[in-house]
Amino acid sequence: MKIGAQLAVTTRTIDAVTLARELEARGFESYWAPEHTVVPKHPGIPFPMTGGEIPDVYHQMADPFVVLSMMAAVTSRLRVATGVCLVPEHPPLTLAKAVSTLDAFSAGRFLFGLGTGWLREVTELHNPAAAKPWAYTIQAVAAMKGLWANESAAYDGDLVSFPEMVCDPRPLQRPHPPVIVGAQPTPVAASRIAAWADGWLATGVTPAQVAGFRAALDAECARIGRDPGEVSITVGVRDPSEEIREAYAAAGVERLMVLLYNHPGTRIPLEDWAAVGVATLSAPPPTPDQTLHALDAVAAMAGL
Repeated sequence: MKIGAQLAVTTRTIDAVTLARELEARGFESYWAPEHTVVPKHPGIPFPMTGGEIPDVYHQMADPFVVLSMMAAVTSRLRVATGVCLVPEHPPLTLAKAVSTLDAFSAGRFLFGLGTGWLREVTELHNPAAAKPWAYTIQAVAAMKGLWANESAAYDGDLVSFPEMVCDPRPLQRPHPPVIVGAQPTPVAASRIAAWADGWLATGVTPAQVAGFRAALDAECARIGRDPGEVSITVGVRDPSEEIREAYAAAGVERLMVLLYNHPGTRIPLEDWAAVGVATLSAPPPTPDQTLHALDAVAAMAGL
């Protein structure tokens, strides 16, 4: 079982360089950077986890591609990932360039986790196609894949279009870095992932839910003639202890992504994960020492 980690890096937390070095030294396989460009001062959409105010960390988190570039520069084995990049908030040509540059300069260590986000009022500021976030994302990913795989490419869609363009540097991973979709375990998600992605990323899902979605993915892959082994599963957890690892592995999970922001450094029962998640996000930012303590504890739980 691969063990990754996610922590929102801000000016108030441990810095990206130190975190990267400490993760790699402890044997973590990957780091996943979340993304929110901006948050409204007076949002019209409540925080989905509570129905209340959006925690400050959502506007404090640093740009993921800057964070991941810094981390890749001071490590040699740690995979760097977006967890997740909000594709509708990016023009596809500039996003294609960022992804391919990071993959090329990290020696092929980038994982492209993506999603559409839930703050539509922010997406609308970035993109006139905000009302169709998944349609835009599907076209953007297809267009970017063309740029990554070929010396030049054009794309002609109703939401994304451009004439023949060259995008260098091209990614080291061929034909492109793994595309990992962050989504809830729905039939629509299974169809999308089987059709054009290389993996699924989810948090807040039980081993039973994962097993059911794995079966749905396998069925979709069989329907379209794809090898289901080409589609990996990554799950965000708060406790990577042995029995948790075994339960998720049995459900078909390849990687656990430990949610480290304000992690207490102790075991957390699965039934408490949602409540702990709300508490950790709403608490003051963790100090560097608190994060290093949590890293030691989580590494021990994970058997690293």
